Amino acid sequence: MRALRRRGRSTFLSVVAMVVALGGCALAADPPAPEVGGKESAVPASAPAAATPAADPALHDLLPERIKSAGVIRVASNIPYPPWEMYTTAGGQQPTGIDYDLSQALAAKLGVKASFDQTAFDSMIPAVLAGKADIVMAGIFDTPKRRESLSFVDYAKDGYSLLVVKGNPQGLKDVTDLSGKTVAVQSSTSEEAAMSKLSKRFESEGKPGVTVLAFPGDSEAFLAIKSGKATARVQATSAAAYAAKTFEDGKAFELVEAPSITAEFGGGMEGIGVPKADTELRTALQKALQALMDDGTYLKILSTYGVQNIALTKAEIDQGTD
Repeated sequence: MRALRRRGRSTFLSVVAMVVALGGCALAADPPAPEVGGKESAVPASAPAAATPAADPALHDLLPERIKSAGVIRVASNIPYPPWEMYTTAGGQQPTGIDYDLSQALAAKLGVKASFDQTAFDSMIPAVLAGKADIVMAGIFDTPKRRESLSFVDYAKDGYSLLVVKGNPQGLKDVTDLSGKTVAVQSSTSEEAAMSKLSKRFESEGKPGVTVLAFPGDSEAFLAIKSGKATARVQATSAAAYAAKTFEDGKAFELVEAPSITAEFGGGMEGIGVPKADTELRTALQKALQALMDDGTYLKILSTYGVQNIALTKAEIDQGTD
């Protein structure tokens, strides 16, 4: 959902430039998105706490000795990305969301705890590879490119949609309508790379390409759509649908869904990223996830955020495709 490069003609704006263009709003390097209790709440304030299943000693024994000794699995994530990860209160520091709830449930099942550490999106995988974190949970797609350095315990299957302002004033219906448009994406994501390919294809067909505005986080991308700086945001359907439903009580955005959008931007399996060499941890997580699927905890977490349609019934390894 969220991998790669920019095309030569894409328009990349820094956060500072975007702030100036939009009237001087102050944004941090990794700003929190509208959160629970905020003016543009991105999550229901009544969202229940993460499930806390009983520990399974047999699963605990599968963990690497370093994690059993530390008693903690260190999770690198990138907040905010509703409904996958966000904060419970505006300006707060307590995470919530699918990945947070699931990380806590997995850790509980494994008889340890899970830290959930805010990390810049393009620094998450390097942090894991450098031993600064144990796993990545950030609603990211399991792709062949990422599998060059990580293995994935797949835990959801998602597609892609367009997020536009309420009323869809430019009448976008499918991926072909992006020709000549300005589109917001999150930088270093798979949709950024796919947008580059789409734009080049349009140009090869004699059509206008796509102007890309790439931002480090969701807040700036949403702001670009609302302000008219961008026509649409390309995003995983789970995240786009959640934003359309919750921002300004559903009055800010709407979703444009079409088979051509998912076909163009890929979709596929989202997974928990684990270093390829860390087979003990990968196996422990896979078996713990399967246990949560079997006892209903996993589906309950997804249902909390209204995305049970992305659920899997079997925890598998490295099943994602481009």
